Amino acid sequence: MKIVLAQFRKDIQCQRQPLILWVICLALGVIPFAIIETLKHWHHIHPAPVDFSDTQKIVGALSFVAIFTMCMFAAAFGMFLFVPILVIRIVHEDTLMGTTAFWLTRPVPRAKLLLAKTLFIAILLLPLILGAQMNAHVGEGQFWLAETAWIAAVAALASITPGVQPFLGYGAAFLFGKVIFSGIIDKLWGYYYGADSAFSQWMAQHYSSVGQLLHLSTADLFHLCYLIGFSAVFIHQYLTLRTRKSLAFFILTLVAVGLLQMFASPLADSSSGPVFHIETNSSHTP
Repeated sequence: MKIVLAQFRKDIQCQRQPLILWVICLALGVIPFAIIETLKHWHHIHPAPVDFSDTQKIVGALSFVAIFTMCMFAAAFGMFLFVPILVIRIVHEDTLMGTTAFWLTRPVPRAKLLLAKTLFIAILLLPLILGAQMNAHVGEGQFWLAETAWIAAVAALASITPGVQPFLGYGAAFLFGKVIFSGIIDKLWGYYYGADSAFSQWMAQHYSSVGQLLHLSTADLFHLCYLIGFSAVFIHQYLTLRTRKSLAFFILTLVAVGLLQMFASPLADSSSGPVFHIETNSSHTP
């Protein structure tokens, strides 16, 4: 455990400045909610209405909108864009590939290195998990689960690439490859069987049953499959250092989940839209 904590502290020191910026972005995201709670508390203590002029009301509303927008952009940048960058940096800090890899001269057990990196990534995801209480959604799926699957994909791809340029190259290739593969498979499936085929309906019903059992929507099930698959790639690469097999598992995850989405096209089409909204009703059930 001492080795894990030592590696974890080293990672924090190496990423000290980006982490400070990340914390500032998250802190800015709390400001609008703190203002709202302060106003509610102030109104509870002083229930009598305050007579503001029209100019004061307009200036106050515009000021609040400007502060809220700025803080939300900062929080979104820190939580959804900066976290993948930090994950790439922390994984590439101790690259698993190349002749100059640190473990050739500084023997750190692979399992302990994996634990240290996983602990760092888990801390980065903690605000996202806490923010899940706001019931943010993308399409019909939980946003926190989709974002966690995305971070797992970034970590897995970073573990099998030696630097940023190969990461971007592989990432672009996989992105366009998945789009082309999905388009071809959908066209073939629609031509021979149709979107409303009996098999698709049968698969959709089973997805719905599994989703109800796990309290997840169909989109959440796909995100969960991605999360499990990419996490397995990440763990496999750290424990075995077999990059080709890890790369094959990464591609297999993309293909397998893509096929599952195609089989359930009647439900997948209605739950994969790019819609993002936040529901404040805490009693919402996916």
